Amino acid sequence: MRKLEILNATIGSKDGRLGIRIPADRQVQYNDMLAYCGEKKGSYISIILHPPRKPRTTGYKSQNHHFNSHCVQIAQEVGEDFDVVKMEIKKRAIKRGYPTRTTKFHDLIPISESEASTVDCGHLIDQAHEVADFLGMKLKENNDEATI
Repeated sequence: MRKLEILNATIGSKDGRLGIRIPADRQVQYNDMLAYCGEKKGSYISIILHPPRKPRTTGYKSQNHHFNSHCVQIAQEVGEDFDVVKMEIKKRAIKRGYPTRTTKFHDLIPISESEASTVDCGHLIDQAHEVADFLGMKLKENNDEATI
């Protein structure tokens, strides 16, 4: 087991001790993680705390669809692979505040879209518009007009 994420966990603190209430639907994964860490990691576990985030929207006419349709249009215009265009826009969006992570090879890369919030996805859409402007393109904003 590599990662267990519990969204909107209830926490409490007393005398420098942290208490976390594990939701019933995550109890099995939590117990598996503790067993794994006990066996393989000397009972150590890493905890990262951050405020809850609102996940990006997905599906038809969503932020995710909006961003990907812009990537398709730009890729078609410049004759580049969709994945290359998408990663380039993500890298450029870092300056806008798009989050990053460090790989096992110690490279700093943009986070996966699946981890992005609505604000993060907004950075991607704004960056796609900036790239299109730089290329002299007018992006179609109607999600129906670009094939993903």
